[in-house]
Amino acid sequence: MQATELHRQICAAITRRSLVMFEYGDLIRVVEPHRFGVNSAGHPMLSGWLRAGYSRSDPAGGWRNYLLDEISAFQLLDAPFAGTRPGYAAHDARMREVFCQLTPTAVDVAAEGPYIVREPTGPVSGGPASREADPPAPLTRDDRPPADA
Repeated sequence: MQATELHRQICAAITRRSLVMFEYGDLIRVVEPHRFGVNSAGHPMLSGWLRAGYSRSDPAGGWRNYLLDEISAFQLLDAPFAGTRPGYAAHDARMREVFCQLTPTAVDVAAEGPYIVREPTGPVSGGPASREADPPAPLTRDDRPPADA
């Protein structure tokens, strides 16, 4: 994959808050990408949250930086993550130039998934859940708008 295509895919993942998967060293990594840019040494770098279970040295995961020159087999996954992780700093001095980054919001929470969405179930007919609402009460003289309105 060419560098410009990789840059585009990383920024797309950050914008869409989608997980990425790639080979780094001798392991497959699944990462929540948070920031992509150039580090203080002048190398393109991805900063993100390594998902639990993808590290021999720290199975719980956590913050990691990845040099783009050492990333291979990059894939943008169709799997979202909720937002910024604890410890995310919107301005990190270790990255002298930022191409794209997550914007923290007040509702960002950690997500681990997988999530299963089920439609609510209830009685099909005849039960209280299917009964139509009572009709509204008729308007009284005090509820009616003035005639000149």
